[in-house]
Amino acid sequence: MKKHLLLTITCVLMAFALKAQVLDSLEEKLATAEGKEKVNTLNALYAVYNQLNPAMALEYAKSALELASEINYPKGKAAALNNMGIIYKNQGVYDKALEYYIESLRISDETGDKEALASTMNNIGTVYSLKGIYDKALIYFIESYEAFKELKDDQKLIGTLNNIGNAYSDKGREDKALEYFSEAINLSQSLGQLNSSSDPLNNIGNIYFYRKEYDKALEYYNKSLEVELSNNNLLGQALAYSNLGSTYLELGNIKQAEEHQNKAREIAVNIQANPILKLIYQGLSTIYYRKGDYKQAYDYRLLYDETKESIQNEESSRRLAQLEIAFELQQKEKELELLKQDREIKDLQVENSRIVILLGLMGTIMFIGAGFVIFKLRKIKRL
Repeated sequence: MKKHLLLTITCVLMAFALKAQVLDSLEEKLATAEGKEKVNTLNALYAVYNQLNPAMALEYAKSALELASEINYPKGKAAALNNMGIIYKNQGVYDKALEYYIESLRISDETGDKEALASTMNNIGTVYSLKGIYDKALIYFIESYEAFKELKDDQKLIGTLNNIGNAYSDKGREDKALEYFSEAINLSQSLGQLNSSSDPLNNIGNIYFYRKEYDKALEYYNKSLEVELSNNNLLGQALAYSNLGSTYLELGNIKQAEEHQNKAREIAVNIQANPILKLIYQGLSTIYYRKGDYKQAYDYRLLYDETKESIQNEESSRRLAQLEIAFELQQKEKELELLKQDREIKDLQVENSRIVILLGLMGTIMFIGAGFVIFKLRKIKRL
């Protein structure tokens, strides 16, 4: 046990040293970089800071976006937009994340950057999965999977396989989910990179947790935590500690449950990981209730409600619908130009007219929806 702990500590220290070395190199490069090189360096700094300090990562992503827009560097702009989407997704600001992702997707499509397209489609799928729109998430995940397969990018395939498994798990198809998680682990092993990502391990733990096989769940959650500690991934550590806390609670070990949830809370608060923080507050509320400390249980329940509300209040579905339809229309315009050359324009005109009809219908639905909301608000005021 001591030998195992020593190995883990050694891995963590090595990861810290490596990241510090990379940061020094990038910050030194940033001091003299200009133009596209500076945008690329800012985006690279975002990637390192995203796990260490999300607030700092956001600043680098914003700087990259501003400079890329100023010098008209589409590839750098798409990368910065995608990076900002990741930050907002981690904070639970899902619709704002989607806005950045969709704009990034549009630019990558214009420049023909297939790798960026595949990555952003995967990220969009992740947000729809978090929002509970699993069928739509699967569409994006599968498109991303096919793109990475065509690009022969096995490393990215691992993440996409994991996400497809997640979507199936959320739909209640656990056996199908396990197939994808196992495939992700097998691919990691074949690449000699089993410790590069804890996601499949964590998600297999989730399935065992839902099946009430808590000892098995603990096994996979602990493996997941080891990977996240060795990679110094704070977001992953918070999730792993919280999952362990939930499992210990189900096993009746209140002390271990409280200890792990508090570790998770400390990390999640520091990095503003609201989706995880919501689960942590819920777990702590249950723990203190079972301990008979009803004041603490109530306080954490209030924090849970506040965090949940802050996530839900970021909804802006109408704006997202407009962005997605605009992107689809842009795709159709490209097809139209190609078909004009081959004198095959009629079928596409019909398709475009359908989209116009769809836009009209959506506008009507939104108008009716707005009227309904106003009616409800007035009704509430009268009560």
